Amino acid sequence: MRALYVDALDFLPAVPRSGDGKGPTQDLYLRTTAYSRTFESLQQALGGMYPNVPANSPLFHINVRPLDRDSLYPDFQNKLLEPLHIDGAVKSIAIFAEEYAALHKDVAQMPSLRDEVEPEPKPRTPNATYFLWDTMSAMRAHGLPLPKEIDDEFIARVSRMSSVEYMYPVTLSTELAKFQLGPLVRELADNVVSAVEDDRGTLASKQQPPKMTIYSGHDTTIGPLLSILGDELDGSPLLKNSAGPMWPPFASSLRIELLKDSASPYPTVQPSWAGDLAEHSNELSTILPEERTRPPNAPNSLYRWVPGQAAAASAVPFNPRATRDYYVRVWYNDRSIQLPACLDPGAHHSKLGSTACTLDGFFKQIA
Repeated sequence: MRALYVDALDFLPAVPRSGDGKGPTQDLYLRTTAYSRTFESLQQALGGMYPNVPANSPLFHINVRPLDRDSLYPDFQNKLLEPLHIDGAVKSIAIFAEEYAALHKDVAQMPSLRDEVEPEPKPRTPNATYFLWDTMSAMRAHGLPLPKEIDDEFIARVSRMSSVEYMYPVTLSTELAKFQLGPLVRELADNVVSAVEDDRGTLASKQQPPKMTIYSGHDTTIGPLLSILGDELDGSPLLKNSAGPMWPPFASSLRIELLKDSASPYPTVQPSWAGDLAEHSNELSTILPEERTRPPNAPNSLYRWVPGQAAAASAVPFNPRATRDYYVRVWYNDRSIQLPACLDPGAHHSKLGSTACTLDGFFKQIA
C-alpha cells in the first residue's frame, strides 16, 4: 500500500502526521476486531505502510468495539440471524447439491476425515465443510503436514463448498445480507459520502474525515462482502468448474477507492436500472419523480448540491448530475472487481471501464 498510496500517488504523507502536531495521526482511521490475530494483521499493514517511523511521530489510535456491537463480525447471538443463516445455507447447498454431495462422499471414504463429518449431511446443519476448511487451511499455512490423501485439488473443493455454506447464501437473501453485514456496508457507504462532501466543502462536521480507513477483520468479513458486491470470479483452476465462490485465502484484502474525474465525459447512456425502484420501496408513490433516477439508499445530500453554492443541502434543489465527477473502484487481492450494477454502459467510467463505477452504480449494487 505504501508503494501505491504514498510513493506513487502521494495520497498519504511519507511519515505519519497529526492535525495539531501533538495528537494521533489524522490521515488514518484504524479499527480491528477484539482478536489478537486481527491486531497483528493491522500491525503488519501499518508496518508496511510506515516502516522505520521516527520516535517523535504521532501515535496510531486503534479503535475496537465490543463484540456484540462490532459490524466487522456477525453477531450470531442474534436470534433473528441464525435461522436466516441456516435457511440461506440450505438453499445455497441445494444449488450446488451434486458437487456438495460428491465432496462429502469422498470425505466419508478418507480414514483421516471420515469421523469429522456425517456420512450424509443432515438437514439444517450447515458448516460441516467449513470446519474442515478452517483446520486444513491453518495447517497448510503453518507448514504442518496434512494426511497424504489431501491434495491441492481436494483443498480447493473444500474451499468452494465452505463458501457455498457460509458466503454464497447472502446472494440469495437480501434480509440475510442486511442482518449479517448491513451495518458494515452502511459504514463503508458513509465513508464514501463523507469524502465526497468534504471534497465539495459541504461536510456538516467540522472535523475533516481521514484520508484512509483501515478495517482489520476476518475471512468471514471479506467473503460475504464479496458476495454482496457480486464477485464470483475468484475460482480455482484446479476445479473442473473453475469459476465460482472460493473461500478468501489468508492475508486477503478488499480496497474501496473513491475517484474523481471532472475532465472525462460522463456516460451519456442511462443505466437500464435507472428509475426502477419498485424492488426497494413499498411506497414508490411517495418518491418524487426526479429522485427516481438514483438508488434510494444514496443520501439526499449527495444530490442537493450545485457547484459554487455553499447553501445548506436542504435549500438546494435536487440535482441529478451532482455525483457525476465521482467514481468508486473496488479491489480484491489486487484484482479489480466488476460490480454487476456497474457493467451497464451508463454506470461506469467512459475510459477506465466497467470496474470504475459511477457513484449511482455503486449505491445501486449495495442497496
